Amino acid sequence: MTRIIFHVDLDAFFVAVERVLDPSLIGKPVVVGGAPGHRGVVMSASYEARRYGVRSAMPAAEARRLCPQALFVPGKMHEYRKVSARFMDILRSFTPLVEQVSVDEAYLDMAGTVLLSGPPETAAKAMRARIASDLRVTASIGVAESKLVAKVASDECKPDGLLVVPAGGAQVFLSALATGKLPGLGPRAEQELSVLGIRTLGQLAEYPFGPMARRIGEGPARLLKERARGIDDSPVVPQRDAKSISAETTFGADSSDTDFLRATLLELAERVGTRLRRSGKHARSISLKLRYYDFTTITRQKTLPRPVEGDDAIFRAATELMEAAMRARRAKVRLLGVGVDELTDPAAQLSLLAAPADDDSKLGGAVDRIRDRFGRDSIKRAAVLRAHRR
Repeated sequence: MTRIIFHVDLDAFFVAVERVLDPSLIGKPVVVGGAPGHRGVVMSASYEARRYGVRSAMPAAEARRLCPQALFVPGKMHEYRKVSARFMDILRSFTPLVEQVSVDEAYLDMAGTVLLSGPPETAAKAMRARIASDLRVTASIGVAESKLVAKVASDECKPDGLLVVPAGGAQVFLSALATGKLPGLGPRAEQELSVLGIRTLGQLAEYPFGPMARRIGEGPARLLKERARGIDDSPVVPQRDAKSISAETTFGADSSDTDFLRATLLELAERVGTRLRRSGKHARSISLKLRYYDFTTITRQKTLPRPVEGDDAIFRAATELMEAAMRARRAKVRLLGVGVDELTDPAAQLSLLAAPADDDSKLGGAVDRIRDRFGRDSIKRAAVLRAHRR
C-alpha cells in the first residue's frame, strides 16, 4: 500500500494564539519573547517581523534593532498548551496514527482513511478548515509518501498552504530546492557541499559518491544522497508506541534562579508524567536537556533502579541532573527539557506489600483526571504557581 503521510504545522503558532487573545495584533509585526531591553530571546515572530530578519532564538535586543516597530509580547505557555491539546484532538479525529513533534507540529499516517476522509487533498482541506474554524489559527500541510518529504512540502507552502507531492514524485519535487531545505542538513554540511559545487538537492542526489565521501565521510554522504532522493521509510509513531517522551520550554529571559529553574523542571516533569501514564508505560531512564545563554546545549541521563511513572520520581532525577550540570558550569539558562526513555510495560505486582513510599503514580493519576475534566490549569503545585508569578 502506498504510504500517505501528512506533516501538519501551525503557522507562527505562538503569535497566532496571541492574536486570538488580542486581535489588535493582527497585521502588525509581533515578537513573542523577552523584552528588548533585557537578555530575552525570541520565542516566535510574525511573518511581518520575519521580513525584517527576525527569527526564533534570536536575542530580543537584536530583534528590536532589526525591526524597531515590532510589538513585543511575553510568552504564555499555558495558553499555547491549551490550544495545542485541542489541535492534537482535531488531528486524531482524522486518524489515530498521530506523532506529535512539538506543540504545533505533527505527522499523520493517513493510509487507509480514504473511505472516512476522502482522497489526501480533500482530507487535508477539511483538516485545515477544522483548525481554522475551531482554533482560529492557520495550518500548513505537506502530503507525501514519507515523513521527510511531507516536512519539506509543508515548509515550502507556508504560511496557510497545502502542497501534495504525488506518489513517485519526491525526487522531482526535491531536485530544484537548495540543500539547506533538507531537514537535518546543517550549515556546516551545507558549506562543505558548496565547496564541491553542490547547491541543490538534485545535484546532491546525482553527485558521485566517492568524492563526496572523501569530503564529508561515507556515512553522512550515503545518508544525504538517500534523503536528497526522498528516501525515508521511518514510520509515524503515535505516543502510545513512542520510545521516549519529552517536554521542554524556552524562557523569555535567561535565568540562573535556582528556585525558578526547579519549579520549571517540576512543571515539565508533570507534563511528561501525564503523557507517560496515558501511554500505559513506565520509564527506566530520565534525561535532562539544558541550553545556556550562549546556546551551548548539553544533555544528561540517569538510569533508575526500577521503572517509574510518577511525577515526583521524574522530577527528582531531573533535578539531580540539573544541579550537577549547574555545579559544573554556573551560567544563565535559556531552555530546559525533561525526557523519559527506555519505556516498558508495567511490571507485574510480585509482592503484597504496598508500593514504595516514593511512588506517587496514584496521585499523578488523580491529578490527570482532574485536569482532564476541568482543564490543565485547574490544579497546580504551589511551586509552579510561584514560578509563574515571578
